[in-house]
Amino acid sequence: GNWYCLPFVWKNIPELGAPATGNWNDFPTMDETVQAVQWLLARTFGLFAGLNASFALAHMLAAVAMYASARLCGANRRWAFVAGLAFGLSTFIFAQSPHHMQVAYVWPVALFPAVWRWAATPEGLKPGTTTFWIAVGVAVITGLHFIYYLNVFCQFVLLASLIQYARAGSASAVRGGLLVIAAGVAGVVVMNIDTLTYRLANGPNAVAFQRDYKWLEIYGLKLVDLFVPPVTHHSEFLASLAREHRQSAPLLDEGASYLGIAGLAAFLWLMSTAVARGIRGRWDAVPREAWQILWIVLMFTTGGINAIAGTFGFTMFRAACRYSVVILAISLVYAAARLSGIQREAERRDVDGTRQILWNTLVAGIALLVAWDQVPRAPTPETSALIAKLVESDREFVARMEAALPPGAMVFQLPIMEFPEAPGPGVAAYDHLRPYLYSKGLRYSFGSARGRPDTDWQRELGTKQLKDAIAAIKKRGFSAMYINRNGFPDKGKGIED
Repeated sequence: GNWYCLPFVWKNIPELGAPATGNWNDFPTMDETVQAVQWLLARTFGLFAGLNASFALAHMLAAVAMYASARLCGANRRWAFVAGLAFGLSTFIFAQSPHHMQVAYVWPVALFPAVWRWAATPEGLKPGTTTFWIAVGVAVITGLHFIYYLNVFCQFVLLASLIQYARAGSASAVRGGLLVIAAGVAGVVVMNIDTLTYRLANGPNAVAFQRDYKWLEIYGLKLVDLFVPPVTHHSEFLASLAREHRQSAPLLDEGASYLGIAGLAAFLWLMSTAVARGIRGRWDAVPREAWQILWIVLMFTTGGINAIAGTFGFTMFRAACRYSVVILAISLVYAAARLSGIQREAERRDVDGTRQILWNTLVAGIALLVAWDQVPRAPTPETSALIAKLVESDREFVARMEAALPPGAMVFQLPIMEFPEAPGPGVAAYDHLRPYLYSKGLRYSFGSARGRPDTDWQRELGTKQLKDAIAAIKKRGFSAMYINRNGFPDKGKGIED
């Protein structure tokens, strides 16, 4: 019955934003495709099982897409499998789970190297060709998934098309590239049709979507983070190095940039090849993929072109560290294609089939290394027990509220917090949503986008004496107050008294 979880429709959540409804329309949602999948899985398997199934699906889609991309770029089945495994089990996806579901659905990125390779041919993405329509499909899918990934996809399609025009005067290459970019933009527009129509009907809301410049520097791409393993690594030595880095580094990424040993080997192979050929003056032989990575670094590194754009107010892509996964995709496809070529050459001289065994052993060894290196260690029994205790505590707390209050009762939540992306002292940005996950009939004051009259009245309560604020809350029909003790220096004792 939660039709408001589906794409394209206005999202007014009846259980949130009391006494009105939770307005989720002012914030441009760039993940409604993934959100709909997650909603369906949660309805089918339950809240937590559905969440786990959603991220398992993210891993599988990433592996399959990378396998297909590597094959399209000339890799054989063995090395396409290794590339798919390394991408599907990337630290990036693990690190984004479960809080960034739209970021974790990175599988369209795996297809980018194939499209960029076609765009860089003399013919380019000529309208009407098979490669053109595949590129259009990838663009639309990316636009329906996540605008961060569409951003870099469109940049390289445009650059490749313009280069082909400069080299050969191919107007069809430019035309095809622009049509592919337009298809991706159309995907973004379709995905935000609810936000656009809501603003047309209700006027703009300038404060709902805000991005501070500082995050462009804090969460910019940093080359060092490509080499730093996660703190959950199976090797205690590597995990301790990661902890030391995170304690001393002034600017941290999202803990997702590590390329993995296999990814780093592919990345270093690509870059060393480029440097060696450049030193010898063979600039025409420098791999195209090396230029792509150089562009990503110049564009998205801390203090790079993306940050310069941010100083002029364009702060949309604040977490540019996420483009590390694009570097991973480029490197893996390059290495898979190169290794396939080396293997083909070696097998021509293989008379007795001995080298086949060696290649299969090498593939199996790398696959095991990827699994050990990139899959995080399991949580300790103590951690699992703590999580189970917290979940059960939340369930019990909500059950007690529902037993004490009539169906449909409104609960005012303290401390007063804005939504979205607005943590308070001691309280994470979305902690007030925790009771909503377990409720069957209660309504909560939190969870409606800031900047509309429906939420402005809550901020005004901060100027009133406590007695007058409570009277105002009761006048609006609230039946209870919910206090998150972590949001108050005295743990809420003063209000409770």
